[in-house]
Amino acid sequence: MRRESGSRRAGRERELAERELGVAREYLCREPWESYYILRRGVLPCCHGSRPIARMEEWPTAWNSPEAQEIRRHLAQGRLSPYCLESLGCPVTQRYLAERRRRSWLSALSPSARPPLLRTINRALGGLPARVYRALNGR
Repeated sequence: MRRESGSRRAGRERELAERELGVAREYLCREPWESYYILRRGVLPCCHGSRPIARMEEWPTAWNSPEAQEIRRHLAQGRLSPYCLESLGCPVTQRYLAERRRRSWLSALSPSARPPLLRTINRALGGLPARVYRALNGR
């Protein structure tokens, strides 16, 4: 059985994560490019918007407002804007934050991120912590 190189494995994992998040050749969310919502409380860039980006009367100029452009710029870069991160009811935001939490938790367990003392403990335990990490990480 041939082992996969670290960079190839990392690239494959990133591609799978991007496909799951919807950023592989597409934006995280297409809503700010396709529509916006005009309500009595104001104009929202999506149905899960947390706060209006313009007053209802300003709907003609809200489409190209600086805040709407900032939201689109972040999404085009594969990131969520601060506005989107405030919208915790949005399923895209929930998936994005869950993925970030998972990555930060697993990266803390990666062998290269561990300090020398933890590497020594790993060796003393026969490599069991490293095997558990690989099992959790799907390797």
